[in-house]
Amino acid sequence: METGKAAVWLAKHSIETRSIPIPDVQEDGLLIRTEASGVCGTDGHLIEGDPPYPAIMCHEICGKIVEMGSRANETLNVYGGPLKVGDRIALYPWIMNPRSEGCLKYGPGTCTVTNDSFVYGIPFPKLGLEGDEIISSRVDEAPYFKGGFAEYVYVFPDTYVWKLPDDMPSEVAGLLDPLAVAVRSVELAQTAPGVHEEAFNTSSQVVVVGAGPVGVLTALVCRMMGVEKVIMIGARKTRLRLSKEVAEVDEIIDIHEMDSTDRIQRVKDITSGGADVVIQCANVTSAFVEGLEMIRRLGTLVETGNMVNQGSEVMIDPAKHICLKHARILGMSANHPGAFDKAFHILKRHQKIPFTKLFTHHCGVEGVLDTLGHMRDQDYMKGLMTP
Repeated sequence: METGKAAVWLAKHSIETRSIPIPDVQEDGLLIRTEASGVCGTDGHLIEGDPPYPAIMCHEICGKIVEMGSRANETLNVYGGPLKVGDRIALYPWIMNPRSEGCLKYGPGTCTVTNDSFVYGIPFPKLGLEGDEIISSRVDEAPYFKGGFAEYVYVFPDTYVWKLPDDMPSEVAGLLDPLAVAVRSVELAQTAPGVHEEAFNTSSQVVVVGAGPVGVLTALVCRMMGVEKVIMIGARKTRLRLSKEVAEVDEIIDIHEMDSTDRIQRVKDITSGGADVVIQCANVTSAFVEGLEMIRRLGTLVETGNMVNQGSEVMIDPAKHICLKHARILGMSANHPGAFDKAFHILKRHQKIPFTKLFTHHCGVEGVLDTLGHMRDQDYMKGLMTP
């Protein structure tokens, strides 16, 4: 029996490299050999706890097709297809029941709108959704390879995939997911033109809070959309430097150099009274309130960074922070394949944009746990696993 290596999540801070069977490919699926798997902050959050069962983490996946079922081109949602063995593809990690109430209401493929979901690399009990698993992430159940920290990934029917151009490096394609989060965050900041609440346009001054991969990519999308000024607020010298090199931000505020009051005043000074838009990408609950203080009247705040902070609370003054400012506040969790496709078209500009600078740490299957252990290092931006 042929086998492939996988980094299997067993317990808190515990990953074991195992050889597991290469599965039979059904007529409606396909198998890829992994070429690039991005290490997400979600993986760092997951490893801080126990899995519901042994599983393979990682949802940022790109690989080469090594076997495909006879009906795969019919059952997968393919951008740039049809597909054949030897093609490289990047994945949208969510699969939803297209007949669920949420999909019928909001359109197929929009994540978090239905409980009937599967995510490559994240066991269902860790998604925070109600309902039942539609596909088990158990590593001991065929087709075994259901996360990106492995030599292979089995691709199920109804998955959205993008066929890669020959000149796009797989590591660039591995950024599809975080770039799509950035694209969706910017989408939410936009309104119909000319309305009083329009805050995102070519005259906008935008603050991005959090200089991690999503924050830097969000700043990049803002820059590409033509806003007047982009201000980055972050904590690590390496990340702030990369926000300049990759996203060409105009101003940098290091949170270690001034307290919250001074940061808020600094933003008001730079923007002559307050930012038009704040996109909050930091996994810090207090940054939400700080962002509310930074926006101008009729400004917009998009909250992207606090998905995993359920249970954390902050104090706000609804009159001061929301009503008197006529603030527009949006949470970001419902993403969709359309935003991923926009992100994919941005990745096509890889010869002009230094995307790969974001990968500061590299590993193979055996080095996943070590790389996860470096996520809080000062020189860490993003990890990449290449088997």
